[in-house]
Amino acid sequence: MTAVFLRSLCILAPLLASALPAAAQVNAASQQASRVLADKGIAALADGDAARARRFLEEAIVADPANARVLAQLGRYYQSQNQRDLARKYFHFALEVEPTEPDALLGAGRLDLADGKADEAKDRLRLLRLTCATCSQTTELAAALNSTSPANHP
Repeated sequence: MTAVFLRSLCILAPLLASALPAAAQVNAASQQASRVLADKGIAALADGDAARARRFLEEAIVADPANARVLAQLGRYYQSQNQRDLARKYFHFALEVEPTEPDALLGAGRLDLADGKADEAKDRLRLLRLTCATCSQTTELAAALNSTSPANHP
């Protein structure tokens, strides 16, 4: 099962990357469908139904390949499945589409911290503070950085 999924991913990732420039060709109905499917996927992820979440999020990205929110949520999904490389890839895709996407900045920042790259996480936090100072993602990344600070670990 995992081998089939990984093969599918190997096919999906390049297609997704090549589809990003085609975003201008997505019509309003596809964008709306993507938003509705994204909401369902996010709700399923919050409910702990990972398989259902992934299905809705993948359908949402097919409807609108440049939906940065969906790309970030796919990153969250893969992060929740301990598939850090895939999570990082989707956060990267989201940030290429929308460099200030809060969930992508938060997710990528958490991965940076886990990889010992505090300076990169701080850069992401700076961007969050500039673009979304009151967002929960800003608070969460600040708390994560604070908890890994050497001052908190004597």
